[in-house]
Amino acid sequence: MEYQPNLQNIIGNGGVVVNVEPGSTAAAWDLRVGDVVVAINGQPMRDVIDYRFAVAEERVAVQVQRGQQQLLLEIRKDVDDDLGLEFSEPLWDRLRTCNNKCPFCFLTQMPKGFRKTLYLKDDDYRLSFLYGNFVTLTNLKEDDWRRIDEQRLTPMYVSVHATDPYLRSVLLGKTDAGDILADIKRLGAMNIEVHTQFVVCPGLNDGEALRESIEALAALHPVVQSIAAVPVGLTKYRFNGKAPQSIKAAIQVHESAEWIDTNWERQPLWVEQRMAVAGQSAGADLGFCARSADNVVSDIPLRTFRPDEAARVIDLLEPYQHYFREKLGYGLVYPSDEFYLLAQRPMPPAEVYEGADQIENGVGMVRQFQDAWEVARHKLPPRLRAPKRVIVVTGTLAEPVLRPVVERIGRIPSLHAELKVVRNDFFGETVTVAGLLTAGDVIAQVAPLGGADLVILPKVMFDFKGERTIDDRSPDHIAAVLGSPVALAREPQELVRLIRRVAKAVPARHAPSPLAAAAA
Repeated sequence: MEYQPNLQNIIGNGGVVVNVEPGSTAAAWDLRVGDVVVAINGQPMRDVIDYRFAVAEERVAVQVQRGQQQLLLEIRKDVDDDLGLEFSEPLWDRLRTCNNKCPFCFLTQMPKGFRKTLYLKDDDYRLSFLYGNFVTLTNLKEDDWRRIDEQRLTPMYVSVHATDPYLRSVLLGKTDAGDILADIKRLGAMNIEVHTQFVVCPGLNDGEALRESIEALAALHPVVQSIAAVPVGLTKYRFNGKAPQSIKAAIQVHESAEWIDTNWERQPLWVEQRMAVAGQSAGADLGFCARSADNVVSDIPLRTFRPDEAARVIDLLEPYQHYFREKLGYGLVYPSDEFYLLAQRPMPPAEVYEGADQIENGVGMVRQFQDAWEVARHKLPPRLRAPKRVIVVTGTLAEPVLRPVVERIGRIPSLHAELKVVRNDFFGETVTVAGLLTAGDVIAQVAPLGGADLVILPKVMFDFKGERTIDDRSPDHIAAVLGSPVALAREPQELVRLIRRVAKAVPARHAPSPLAAAAA
């Protein structure tokens, strides 16, 4: 799950302290929660990266804003001492927003009414370095390139989508997408390693286009450390309920009244771009927006993969993977787990994903879960003190992964365990991942099952901190509406710990169960 910053905590003038480690240097100097670290050694702090570099000295002069009071602390410490401060957000100046108009952009597939941060198009290279968020590199200025070099911000995670400049311009919805291969070579010259991904759209950048892109990126190894392909995801809101339309129509969603002049950089409309190049020669390569109206590529329908098409992507990528395992010692090229689930293919063995470089991108996550389950299941309780009922919730994509797990749990004497596969009515049935389940759909489909001693929800359906669903509901809210205690799990070990807790809990006759309080 990519990190999503809370804009309310980005004050534009330093980092807000939310925790001071007891016994730390910061505690000894009476730094407090609520203090704002503004500058160190006279240099303004833009983010936690600047902070980490600045405090790696024996003597640091920390400028702090405490309410209306300004403090300057001259601190002497060990070089490796990080002071012991935790901040509300990693970014302190501003979030770098996205200036692309990708046809598959999820934000244009969102209905109105959610919290504002869910509509923010981020494309910040610092979050790529800190958390593995994928970025396109299209909004970098020369100062950004210099900083990446000076602070050695490696690795970076880059959304490539296609290496052909024209095709990439279509996939990013802009004429000035730049030369991604040149950008990656530039990162390589700075000794920055790069992990890459393609969001693959059937009929657009799959097939031969995907093959060409893989070979172009593989030629840049060892700068390029991994290449992943993930299938495009589309919701029922993609065209506001209209019939499926073209790539071009999906790009133009960004140019509708509700999306223009929002909180990211406004890009020229297609009409404006055509007018701007009106006097150019016919042979000028000005990108897909400026080309003739007969644009076959941008008229391709935007749709999701069929199972047979997903299988073809796997068949295209796996030979490359085998080749690079022989040549490099690891696979380099990876279809995401979703392709295997869509194609109903078994997951590759764990050794294929050695290094787990893109685990958070859904590459090897299922195999990791399955292997971890084989270990964790041996710690399941042999029996329960009293009959209990547990409901495990997931999305439709993960059903074949979770079904045997829940069936094994259900064989514990006195434990009734059932898997509830929640259909995504909110975003549409084409959205199958558990990470995009809403509280509304969970409540609507789990409540009819009746009460349970514990309802286990996928942790990925909540935000980075595990506090809010995409429709802004907390675990406590879901528990209150269901009338059952709720807990979150992602790893098999977490699932087993919850089952053991259920096994040890003694039912209460009139008072709330201790399990409910612990799981809420």
